[in-house]
Amino acid sequence: MQANTRNNAISLLDDTELVNQIKQHNKHAFDELYNRFIKTLTGYGLRLTDDVQIIEDSLHDVFVWIWTNRAKFEIRYSLKSYLIKSVRTTIIHKLKTQQKNVHTDFADNEEEILNDFSFYNSVETEFISKESYKSTAVKVLAMLETLSPKQKELIHLRYYQGMSFKEIASLLNISIKGCYKLMGRAIDGLRQKHLLILFLLWVYGVITS
Repeated sequence: MQANTRNNAISLLDDTELVNQIKQHNKHAFDELYNRFIKTLTGYGLRLTDDVQIIEDSLHDVFVWIWTNRAKFEIRYSLKSYLIKSVRTTIIHKLKTQQKNVHTDFADNEEEILNDFSFYNSVETEFISKESYKSTAVKVLAMLETLSPKQKELIHLRYYQGMSFKEIASLLNISIKGCYKLMGRAIDGLRQKHLLILFLLWVYGVITS
């Protein structure tokens, strides 16, 4: 009973409090961190590569590093953006080191390594399972797949992960102004295809599966 009460209390902590507990060597807080974000991080990893082993190894490395270095665990913007950036950096490093790329030949250029960042490798594709929305979903997904790798990743981080432009700029190593420009081009593309309204309805859950 006491253990359940303690675990319930940990699960109610916000991200900042959770980090503080981890820094104080609270193993239950670390377990909560893992459980709270593992699904999101796995889904994000699947967008970067379909090499499941690389994803699993990267997630393992990130969480081991956090626990090993818990005393100096610092969050600059948000816990989610910190974890996503850590996973992204680790996956890219492993792809480069092992000369593996999901769909294309290995390249040193990060843009080429992630050139198949995809909206199809995720739970969002469940949206097309409902027949009444299938045509709309296929059109929106097809349009998103025509965007550049960074535009696709930016849309995912902004609309599906809820990250700020400041957080995204840090993650992608570009300026905030660059983020706005990339997003502007992506939105213009959707607008020109008359899919912007449908995309926003989908993102904000007005159209659901």
